[in-house]
Amino acid sequence: MHAFLSHNHRDKPLVNPLASRLRMLGVEVWLDSWEIVPGDSIPGKVNEALGLADTALVFWSSNAADSPWVDTEWQTALTRRLSDDSVRIIPIVLDATPLPPLLRPIRYVSLTDRDFDRAAREIAGIESPAEYNRRAQEFFTASGIEPRWFRGIGALVGCPQCGAPSSELEPVEADHIMEHAITTFFGARCVHCDWSDGTEM
Repeated sequence: MHAFLSHNHRDKPLVNPLASRLRMLGVEVWLDSWEIVPGDSIPGKVNEALGLADTALVFWSSNAADSPWVDTEWQTALTRRLSDDSVRIIPIVLDATPLPPLLRPIRYVSLTDRDFDRAAREIAGIESPAEYNRRAQEFFTASGIEPRWFRGIGALVGCPQCGAPSSELEPVEADHIMEHAITTFFGARCVHCDWSDGTEM
């Protein structure tokens, strides 16, 4: 599957996690922020991508409904579908905004529950969570990425701020005294850029 992700920029916090999971599952994902670099013609790159993709994922929300770009992208994909029935359009519903009438007959994937793993499985046609986990493990094994587990934050493959590898992250544990109670902060810190994050427990 070669998927074009049509969305409004305000929905990126929901689009990016799903795009990453799809890429992990072997889907060729075209996402503007990953593919367009300074100096590129934005309409030219979008036009080229829409012409090559065999699947258009239309992330639908109140933001998308007000976006002329999203409107143009899904209509272009629908026009392609009319002349080539191998082209697929999959609406990804982000909120209660009604789909456009021409998209309503198409089976959609709901992301209103923010279950990115389930949505990725549906789009990629993976039936079981076990198969999804097997493919995720395959991806990490083949890529050579070495995630590390940190209490209070979870698995990290690198620093979210500077991109340093997991070997440059160190665990953090610190006690805090707050009005007769002691809480402990657990997390991780990057020795390269001093980024840190975690949770008090």
